[in-house]
Amino acid sequence: MPNVSENYINMNSSLIDKPIYRIMPIHRLLEVLEKKQLDLVKPIKWDDPFENFLLSRPWKTKSSSRIVTLRADVYGQCWTLHRETDAMWRIYSSDKQGIKVKTTPRKLLNALISNDPTYHSGRCFIGKVEYFGIKKLISAFNKIDLLVSNNLGIPKSLLLKRIEFSHEKEVRIIYSPDKTSASDIHHIRINPDDMFEQVVFDPRMNEELVCAYKLAIKKKGYPNEIKQSELYKPPKDIF
Repeated sequence: MPNVSENYINMNSSLIDKPIYRIMPIHRLLEVLEKKQLDLVKPIKWDDPFENFLLSRPWKTKSSSRIVTLRADVYGQCWTLHRETDAMWRIYSSDKQGIKVKTTPRKLLNALISNDPTYHSGRCFIGKVEYFGIKKLISAFNKIDLLVSNNLGIPKSLLLKRIEFSHEKEVRIIYSPDKTSASDIHHIRINPDDMFEQVVFDPRMNEELVCAYKLAIKKKGYPNEIKQSELYKPPKDIF
């Protein structure tokens, strides 16, 4: 694997092998296991309306008079450094049918690079989101040169968010393909057995459903740990 130090943004060496997590619907995991691919989406699909406003407005670059928008030709996927919180389950598994997968920034970036090994240095990135108040956020946007030669401008701009969302502790994988596409989704090939170190069911999911879904996941050949969160169970030996 080539040197990818510049492809990590806002991340030091202690973070690249630290666990990160993503909650998704159970049917999505089964699809990932079947197709062996992750779906990256254009930032327009992200939830924060203010963030989408910034990403869709025209920006003048410092290095030229060119006007660009940030969300047109880039794809991403959001993960978190939080191992588990009540809020994350309630937000991203509102129907109590979600599962959480565990991986690392290094594994995600390596998978992305494997899909574009020749030109990875200017297209494949992963980084930790930085959070600011609105004034500082806009100032940070204005300081970024979107067309710098190392192609870090647009990825850096996608790692800025309002302070009100700092509880998310987000990590984002970002990919800029060489061709513009009308599709809002970009697929990357992965090996789920290597990528996902653990699968955890929503702590509120019915036990019978947990057993059924465990069987379905195992039938897909997934060999790693599968369990249900114990977030709401009382500590052992409490009485």
